[in-house]
Amino acid sequence: MDLKTNSYVVDNKDRIISVGSEWDAFAIENDAPGATSTHVLGREIWDFVEGANTRTYLFGVFQACRIEQQLFSILYRCDGPDVRRLYRLTIWPSPDDSLTIGSMLVHAITSPPHPTVSAFEEYYDTTRCSVCCAFQIGDKWIDLRTPPDADNFAKSYSICPTCKDAAQVEFARMKRKPNIIPLPLAKQ
Repeated sequence: MDLKTNSYVVDNKDRIISVGSEWDAFAIENDAPGATSTHVLGREIWDFVEGANTRTYLFGVFQACRIEQQLFSILYRCDGPDVRRLYRLTIWPSPDDSLTIGSMLVHAITSPPHPTVSAFEEYYDTTRCSVCCAFQIGDKWIDLRTPPDADNFAKSYSICPTCKDAAQVEFARMKRKPNIIPLPLAKQ
């Protein structure tokens, strides 16, 4: 799946105005029929972003792309019950302040579902990083290979310090570039 087919466009008011050709297939394959194009088109992206810190992070990324007229690109995780996936998120701004947001699969590891582990209630606050999927346990962010019990799964989302730092590096790169990199054309 390439960036163009697994993409969507938000207008200058952050409403989803189009989705890539593989959007619906990905939603169905991942047991998310409520995320198909008929359910997302015309709605604000913020309807689908959980956690104030995650919304603030993504809003900042969108604003930086629009102001700098530069693409933003960073790795993120999108795991399922039996697969760990690493994607590259790339956001291209347009002069009309719309944004094309594309995701490309970089790596996936499939494995049978792991048994869950009980949460360490005195340490585990059920916050998960929206970018790298690490869990906050006490004051540390840890990538758990075995998910916590369903009752203790992520109840809130945030951005861990490592992912905030990675975004700052990307913002600095954006400011050094003289002009925007164009959206790749779909192969015919």
